[in-house]
Amino acid sequence: MKSDEIPTLGRVTLDVPGLGSITGLSLNNTTCQYLGIPYASIPGRFRRSVPTIAWTDGQHDGTKLGPYCPQPPRDFYPVPSPARPWLEVPPTDEFKCLNLNISVPSLPGGTPKQGLPVMVFLHGGAFTYATANAPVYDGRLLASASGDLDKPTIVVSVNYRLGVFGFLAGEDLKANNAAHGDAGVGNDGVWDQVLALRWVQKHIRAFGGDPSKVTLFGQSAGGVSTHAHLLRDEPLFSSAILQSGLLRTCGILSVSEWQVLFDKMLAATGVSLTGTSCQKVEQLQAVPVDELVAAMQSVFIIPVVTMPLCDDGVLVHGPMPTYDDYTKPFVAPKWCPRLMMGDAKNECIIWNKSWDNLAVTKLKLGQDLSTPEASLVVAKMKQFLGDKKADQVAKAYGITADMSSEDVFWALERMTTDGIFSLPIYFAELATPMTPTTSNTLYAYHFNVPSPYNNAWGGLGHHSHDNVLLWGVLKHTLPPAQQAVSDSMVKAWVTFANGEAPWPAFSRDSPEWMVFDGEGSSIKSKTEETGRSYATWDALHAQGLVGDVCRFSDELCLRRGDLVKKL
Repeated sequence: MKSDEIPTLGRVTLDVPGLGSITGLSLNNTTCQYLGIPYASIPGRFRRSVPTIAWTDGQHDGTKLGPYCPQPPRDFYPVPSPARPWLEVPPTDEFKCLNLNISVPSLPGGTPKQGLPVMVFLHGGAFTYATANAPVYDGRLLASASGDLDKPTIVVSVNYRLGVFGFLAGEDLKANNAAHGDAGVGNDGVWDQVLALRWVQKHIRAFGGDPSKVTLFGQSAGGVSTHAHLLRDEPLFSSAILQSGLLRTCGILSVSEWQVLFDKMLAATGVSLTGTSCQKVEQLQAVPVDELVAAMQSVFIIPVVTMPLCDDGVLVHGPMPTYDDYTKPFVAPKWCPRLMMGDAKNECIIWNKSWDNLAVTKLKLGQDLSTPEASLVVAKMKQFLGDKKADQVAKAYGITADMSSEDVFWALERMTTDGIFSLPIYFAELATPMTPTTSNTLYAYHFNVPSPYNNAWGGLGHHSHDNVLLWGVLKHTLPPAQQAVSDSMVKAWVTFANGEAPWPAFSRDSPEWMVFDGEGSSIKSKTEETGRSYATWDALHAQGLVGDVCRFSDELCLRRGDLVKKL
């Protein structure tokens, strides 16, 4: 199936035991899709979701995409939206957004092949944006390609709650949860994902899938989610792929820190800060959806609104890992011994506008971008890290008070990419024990493919560009060499999902990475891979500065200090 063709459509019907009959689409007589399948329901705003028991009247129309979670607009997105004229754009709906899409490489009208591996995808978007319904995440081409590779694999993409609808927390909400019999607080979007994964375990056999062969994969916030599910330690999948995200990538706040944001949401929506916890929650539950969405943009400060997880002591067992825990073993549970993990070359370009309090405005590529002033950056570093550590970190990244704004912009992009993404991933790879006791197998990669699109991030191997190559829906817009890299990535991900080695496993003794770049893909060692700053990373470790760089990067990008500053 080609990425720019309009497929020939047909209809198929399938019985799902315990739920009813579902009608789906067949595309070019090679792939079937079942869309908008509800897996859970929401009893009330800010409440923990509950499993779906059965479909209304025992029927589900899987030829249409389901609603997705309300969210603020994004002022810039670097990837074009592919056309998909055979499907209507679904609405947003706070209470009907818990649904999933299934793509099956199967002939229509017959019984699906049985025992197929399953890939379950959790999308990114800073826990605030995006949807599994986005055309770029359409699983038809990935499923079709798996069949062409003679490794037929089912692809599932999950919608879950976002923004304050899925992640708002605080002491008042914790008390309200307890009144309804729910432990912990916040992280409701991740708990939605838990129900989606349990749904897959229970029902995927009806679509031809094997629940013992599920690969959970996620990018950005989806990678954060995947890491959280590993730490939750519930055997809902058997392999995992973490793309550009580990647990702390979008930030983590305590319950008390989240209470500050809860109070700010009350103030921004005109709700009184007095009264009992349940009274305040009830009033916030009555605020119209559009007003809550608008309030998010002012309360969460940064242009790319980002929802931190809540360290509530319930989502994962024990306290969530800190940036200083990077040398501790990154051990996957025994039920998920196979991992793939990697980063992109220019990750933190996504949060460049968060530096606007250290910035002058500079015109570039026809757009106003915030470019930081070097002297302000150095002052911020000293304020946050102290003079000695600030001098060491500044030297590591070549930052001086008299450098140009353009140069400090790219130095900050490199440092924050390291601090939030590459350093945690690199040391997690080095800390993954590959022994007979753990039976862990890790496959490590770097993504360096430059964007071919004519926008502000063109030419960068930026965060989320890997989605373009992996899902293949925009393959026809890529240069020929990148189309070949796209084929390599699809083959590698599908091969991994089928329980096979996509490339040689990672070894701490002689570390090598699969490197995807604009010309191809190849295995490279530290000395061969010039797109990463291994010497800097190792030097920061030797100086005891890794945690400091990570925390300072977190502060610059997510502006935690301003975020939790009380009213």
